[in-house]
Amino acid sequence: MKDKDRELQARELIRAWLKSKNQCNLEDNLNQLTSIEGGFVSRFDFFVPYIPESFRESILISGCSAGSEHFVARRFGFEKVFGVEIDESLVDIARFRLKEEHNCFVSHYDGISLPYLNSSVSVVYSGHVIEHTPDPSRYFSEHLRVIKPGGYFFLEFPNRYFSKELHTDTNSFEWLPLKLRNLVLRLHELPMLNHNAEKRHLYKLVRTSLLPISMWQIRRYLKRSRRGGIVVAIQYPAPGYVRCLLRVN
Repeated sequence: MKDKDRELQARELIRAWLKSKNQCNLEDNLNQLTSIEGGFVSRFDFFVPYIPESFRESILISGCSAGSEHFVARRFGFEKVFGVEIDESLVDIARFRLKEEHNCFVSHYDGISLPYLNSSVSVVYSGHVIEHTPDPSRYFSEHLRVIKPGGYFFLEFPNRYFSKELHTDTNSFEWLPLKLRNLVLRLHELPMLNHNAEKRHLYKLVRTSLLPISMWQIRRYLKRSRRGGIVVAIQYPAPGYVRCLLRVN
């Protein structure tokens, strides 16, 4: 159970961090980062029934942010909960929140190499991280590396074939081949073609910070990996979103 005073202090730390990032809708973002209900629980509800008790000994939360998913993982019976996060300020905040939680750990991740040995965790959990990485294939392979034989890999991501780009609510061109997609986005960033300055900024944000992901890409990454494995289950929790659970050889 979270300590109320510690949680109030953590919320203030997260609020300050959001302000430093010039986040709009600050309170909504704050509530999302600290919530241990809603979407996080829904994800665990989807994949945990497929995980044998013997594989609930450890889970790695990729992009653990402020540590909320650690609390959820513990509630669902995972014995040890590891987390990695690129932003060092969030690492400090998550460690502060989880200080009194037994067997909960947070480490800094440089975005290239995970600070864990090969085959060291039973389950990897990745919710809306892979589309933000500069090389989704490399991200996938690196996380696959740390999963024990017979272990599981959960991913949730926006479907590139949906009509809207869900991070920005702009028209989506993610379905196009990457080079053509980037060209079309650059055209939408030009003032002479797009008079809406806010939309131009959003299209640039898509081009520079997101990459298209789909289920066929995930299958290809798995097939091309040294490990291999199978797709255990797929779910579409809301329009434009995909969840999948993989079992690794």
